[in-house]
Amino acid sequence: MIAGKVLLALGVDGVGQWVLRAVVTFIAVALVVVLIVIQTVALALSGGGHSGPDVQAANTPVSETSSVRLVPTPGPVAASNAGWGSQIIQLAQSWLGVPYQFGGCSRGGVDCSCLVLNVYAALGIHLPRVAVDQFNATQPISDPQPGDLVFFANTCEPGISHVGIYIGNGLQINAPTTGQVVSVAPVFTGYWGAHYAGARRVPT
Repeated sequence: MIAGKVLLALGVDGVGQWVLRAVVTFIAVALVVVLIVIQTVALALSGGGHSGPDVQAANTPVSETSSVRLVPTPGPVAASNAGWGSQIIQLAQSWLGVPYQFGGCSRGGVDCSCLVLNVYAALGIHLPRVAVDQFNATQPISDPQPGDLVFFANTCEPGISHVGIYIGNGLQINAPTTGQVVSVAPVFTGYWGAHYAGARRVPT
C-alpha cells in the first residue's frame, strides 16, 4: 500500500503504522457517512417524497358549489374498472328510490348527472357537474362493464342530455325524469335504447 510505503520511508513502523492506518480508515468512513446524510437531507428539502392525491371522504356531501378536482381530458382508454365496479354499483344502489329533481344534488332530490357525481365522489373520483361535461371528461368504450357510464342524447334537450351508471346485463341505475325516482332501467331497449349515445369509462 502507498500509505504503508510512505510510513516506512518516514520511519514509522509497527504499532504507529497500524494506528495511522486506522485513523485514515475512520476518516474515510466518516466522510462517506457525512455525504449520505447530506444527500438525504437535500432530497427531503427538495420535496423528493410526495403524498398521495387528495381523496374526499366517502360520506362527504357533494354540492354544485363544491371545489372538485376534475378528471383529466380523454386519452388512451382506461383499464377495466372490474376492481371497483362492484363498489360503484353498491353506492348507486344506495340511491334507489330517491326522487328525481332537476338540478338536485342530494338525497332529498337528485338529477342524473349529480347522481353520477355523488357516487363517484364517494370513491374520491370527481367528475364535472353536468352530463355533457361528464361525457367529454371520460373515455369511449365499446363494451361497457359494471361501473361504467352510459350516455343518452336528445332526451330533455338536444345533444348529450342524460347519463346513467351501467350495472351489467343491459341495465343501468339512473335518475330518469320529473315525477320518477332513481331506479333500474334498460340501456339498449325501449326509450333509452332509442336515445343511446354510447358508453364511456372514467379515467382513474
